[in-house]
Amino acid sequence: MRLVPLLLAALAALPVAVPRPAAAHPHVFIDADAALVFGKSGRLEAVRVTWTYDEFYSLMMIEDAGLDADGDGTPDPALLRAFAGKDVDWEAGFPGHIVLDQQDRPISLGPPRDHDARYADGRIVTSHLRPLRDPVAVTAARPLRLRIYDPEYFVAYDTPREPTIEGRRDCRVSRHAPDTTGQEELLAALQALDMEADSLQVMRMADVGVSFAERFEIACGAR
Repeated sequence: MRLVPLLLAALAALPVAVPRPAAAHPHVFIDADAALVFGKSGRLEAVRVTWTYDEFYSLMMIEDAGLDADGDGTPDPALLRAFAGKDVDWEAGFPGHIVLDQQDRPISLGPPRDHDARYADGRIVTSHLRPLRDPVAVTAARPLRLRIYDPEYFVAYDTPREPTIEGRRDCRVSRHAPDTTGQEELLAALQALDMEADSLQVMRMADVGVSFAERFEIACGAR
């Protein structure tokens, strides 16, 4: 799926029907975690993604998906388990807001699987596994680069923790903050866009989300 205006991107990526926004700044806030899963061969085989939704959007998900059976304000565990995977019910080909590349060559990820959903501290937490279509060797000379972001910036992802490594002990993760020099003007322009009046302009906009996305680099083996 080719991402188009912000509202369409959000509806394609998220399960809950949200009110039509008046501006293009973020309307959903997610804390994102990633675990890089290496197989017995030492190659990267999958990425496990965990999303912790903001409290307001979590309430909308509970209401719209009918997860609170007894009306006590918290989702029913059985209904929440059945809900697992509904937030990643994407059209085929949608990358899922995770970008993985090696030496500027994109790494293709398969559809999400192994879904889980839980509720903690007033927030919906979901996770899924994205297997690589072809396992990748990661070395000091050929590191990986990982970003988690929404190109249209309808969803604002925060990455409070560095990705974890499963299956290897010789990998190093480095965090690189985005260069936000002059981005105040970009944010102001995004907030000034009206979705209905400026939809064509939104469609022609560059990959604005990457301007605010942290980058993680992963290198394994001897330096």
